[in-house]
Amino acid sequence: MEVSIETGQLKVLEDFFQELSNADQRKIFIAAYRKASKPIIAAAQAGAPEKSGRLKKSIGSIEIPKDIAILVGAKKSGKYKGWHGHLVENGTKMRYRRSKKSASTGRVLGTHFFEEAFNRTEGQAYDAIEQEWYQAIDKMIIRTNKKLQLK
Repeated sequence: MEVSIETGQLKVLEDFFQELSNADQRKIFIAAYRKASKPIIAAAQAGAPEKSGRLKKSIGSIEIPKDIAILVGAKKSGKYKGWHGHLVENGTKMRYRRSKKSASTGRVLGTHFFEEAFNRTEGQAYDAIEQEWYQAIDKMIIRTNKKLQLK
């Protein structure tokens, strides 16, 4: 059995990408990162403790302004604030009140749900980034061609 792969189209996509502005390159990377992070987000939501369900609903991704990166984790109102996800993930040490003669308020035992989700889906995410990157560039080419045809 003989397998042949044509890489001519990849070179065209890469050349097109290099000619784009930094803002357009950032949009392509962010789109690829968002799609590639979906399996991690789904696995983290599935493994999140469901005491109230708020932590599960808050897991998502947001882009970092002026950077080619996204944050994946617990967020609040569209902004990454860490919320209480890090407490559930890593746990806390024993805490005490300042009043009532230093009464104990207890501690949170870490579940490491997010780390486990990442470890399970890490390979999928890395494989998906390249594929999504090429698809995002291809979509950009199609949009650019449509704009040029309308003029």
